[in-house]
Amino acid sequence: MGCSLAASLVSLKKAIKRQIDPDYLFIEPSEMVVTQELRNVAAQGQRDIKYEIGPLITLLDGRQFGFHWKERRALLLGQISGADLVAISRADLVGDEEIRMIYEALNESATVPFLLSIRNGAGLKKVMLALSNRSRQ
Repeated sequence: MGCSLAASLVSLKKAIKRQIDPDYLFIEPSEMVVTQELRNVAAQGQRDIKYEIGPLITLLDGRQFGFHWKERRALLLGQISGADLVAISRADLVGDEEIRMIYEALNESATVPFLLSIRNGAGLKKVMLALSNRSRQ
């Protein structure tokens, strides 16, 4: 994440906190940002305003995982390794062989992902429960 983008994000967070003060703020970064970098930027600005940084989630596209793993492995590992939770979207559209490949790939970072269905929302309650449990820690 470039300096100007990071500064803009910090400025925007401060404005949102001061003007709206939401219970939750979800930030969806570019797929080119590693999780630790986002965590560092999220912590900036806490000198001026107080807020809690909740769990960081990496959402992987199950259908595109093979391509990303082949072409952008280091980036993907950077997104996975810094995450508090990893979820695989569209898992119900991915074959058993690809799911096995995903699990083997994630094994490099000792991460067990949540599988999310786009057809029936399966897995979403487990993710929400995991988020709830992590935010209480």
